[in-house]
Amino acid sequence: MVAACAGGTPETKPRASPVSSLTPVVTTTVATTTASPTTSTITPATTASSTAVPTTTTVAPRSIAEDARTVVMAGFGGTQLDQTTSEFLAAGGRAVILFSRNVSTPQQLADLTSEISCAAGEPVIVAIDQEPGRVDRLDAIGIPAPPLDTDREQFELLTARMAREMASLGINLDLAPIADVALGDNPVLEGRSSGDDPEAVIERALAFMSGLEAGGVGATAKHFPGHGLSRVDPHHEVTLIDAALEELAETHFPPFDAVIAAGVDAVMIGHPIYHSIDPNSPASLSPEVLRMLREDFGFEGVSLTDGLSMAALREIRTIEEIAVQAITAGEDLLIADRPSDVPRIVATLVAAAVDGSVTRERLGEAAARVRRLASQLTPVVCSS
Repeated sequence: MVAACAGGTPETKPRASPVSSLTPVVTTTVATTTASPTTSTITPATTASSTAVPTTTTVAPRSIAEDARTVVMAGFGGTQLDQTTSEFLAAGGRAVILFSRNVSTPQQLADLTSEISCAAGEPVIVAIDQEPGRVDRLDAIGIPAPPLDTDREQFELLTARMAREMASLGINLDLAPIADVALGDNPVLEGRSSGDDPEAVIERALAFMSGLEAGGVGATAKHFPGHGLSRVDPHHEVTLIDAALEELAETHFPPFDAVIAAGVDAVMIGHPIYHSIDPNSPASLSPEVLRMLREDFGFEGVSLTDGLSMAALREIRTIEEIAVQAITAGEDLLIADRPSDVPRIVATLVAAAVDGSVTRERLGEAAARVRRLASQLTPVVCSS
């Protein structure tokens, strides 16, 4: 099974705050943890915002079960919507991820996304990994991503054309661009990254975001805080990055700072363990990494995990432990690329919210961000 490879606009004007237009239930802050003393004085080279801003998170009244489904991005098998996923959407699910296994022809894909929208009955996120390079899910049906070495103007035009076709087929969120600065032998980013120059990575990421925006598709920057020093693939092994925080800030943080300042819709958190940030947890499960994203980078949109089936997480954790740790750390959306994990994650989060392992406020905050993003993206049309 292929795991998620994980999954905007380059204008200086950010999108509306993701917590400003919903009905109040709880008051909280975007940051969910206290800053670690080892990192609290280090900020990215071009920090967008250096302090957390207290925010009133407001959500319409929803049940715990609805919120638990809302924070799961569900993978499923086959080229038609199965009954289990249809019921998941009808009961509160607001996000799905598509893989090559879900795509056969343009017409089939359009029919599938229509089924997804009809089942949800509310705004829904339909996401896919569509990157320049080797992770190009739609190339097989004649919708290629532009080559990374295309000149800037043509790259942006080709990306906009690709995005228009994606939107016309019911895909409204791309799990791209790659904002990683690849250094050395890197099995994760081979054929996917713009190279080892942060400025080149920034230029290509912003051009890709601009093209997606022009075509009506949201953007996801990945893999925060930077996969550029990975020496093993997290799909298969626990991934350790032993770099000083100063090195990360100088080389690997600037592209994320740039795309966040430009208004990227979502940020995907990778699974490596960064010894200088949090030596005890993969980034996707780390309260300190999520604190950095919110406070030091000023990101207010949806944070999502990379695919939860990867060995980097699963070697020493159950999916139930992963789900609780991710939401508690501050993640908003969990990519359940393995379909059998979806009901397990939902049941776990419901139980955790009931017994207090996950606070009701944290679950509600995450669900509110996801619903808001779904309502902002190009609507997926229910044609029946």
